[in-house]
Amino acid sequence: MKILYVSDLDGTLLNMNQRLNSCTINKLNNLIKKRVNFTVSTGRGDSIRTILKDIDFKLPVMILNGTLNYDFAKKEYVSAKPIPNEKVLELMKVLNNFNTKTFEIQTIIDHQVSRFSIANWNKSSKVLAINLLFNEERKEELSNILNNIQGINFFIHKKVYSDGECFCDIVLENVSKASRLKELKELYGFDKVISFGDSENDLPLAEVSDEFYAVENGAEIVKQKATSVIESCYDDGVANFIEKDTINKLFS
Repeated sequence: MKILYVSDLDGTLLNMNQRLNSCTINKLNNLIKKRVNFTVSTGRGDSIRTILKDIDFKLPVMILNGTLNYDFAKKEYVSAKPIPNEKVLELMKVLNNFNTKTFEIQTIIDHQVSRFSIANWNKSSKVLAINLLFNEERKEELSNILNNIQGINFFIHKKVYSDGECFCDIVLENVSKASRLKELKELYGFDKVISFGDSENDLPLAEVSDEFYAVENGAEIVKQKATSVIESCYDDGVANFIEKDTINKLFS
């Protein structure tokens, strides 16, 4: 059976210093060398090139909640799914009076992904995602606003590294971690998908995975929907699970 293991990044594979533990790096590289199929699905953008540089990925890494893939072997971004400019302008107008802590746009131009404040948006670039940071108590208010806008998909989730704040990631309609994972599964002919996460924006992974595991430090709603709970991101939970799971399957 051809199995794909997919992990979220922040709060799942990364520790709370936003770094990979050395043990996780060593174990994952050893597994990949043994032809274990592993990749990452994250809401992060260009920062993955630095954060994940020590992992010897053979498969594309899925970034910006399914909007784009990054090929570490070729060192290039592929398969972008941008938001039309007219939709971006509509969102800017609608959200003009919604006071956010940050209002940023992730764009791709000349094969480079960059993050800009909304005021500095280069309209010749393709917008991959819009990112908002706001106070958690306004979660329902923002959700109600965005539910009335056609042609987009959005994910609201608590900020991993601080309390009382939420991120909102806005992407093209029908784009998600789930849709991109389904594409990858079909492209490479995987028979089974096992995924890992900690936050609400990881629940789309659970929808299209045969098994979904929450790390111990994850949100309660994620743990409730998981196949089971594994060790935390502090304790190399994902790498430990994959190592044990592959050994068990080898001798079963």
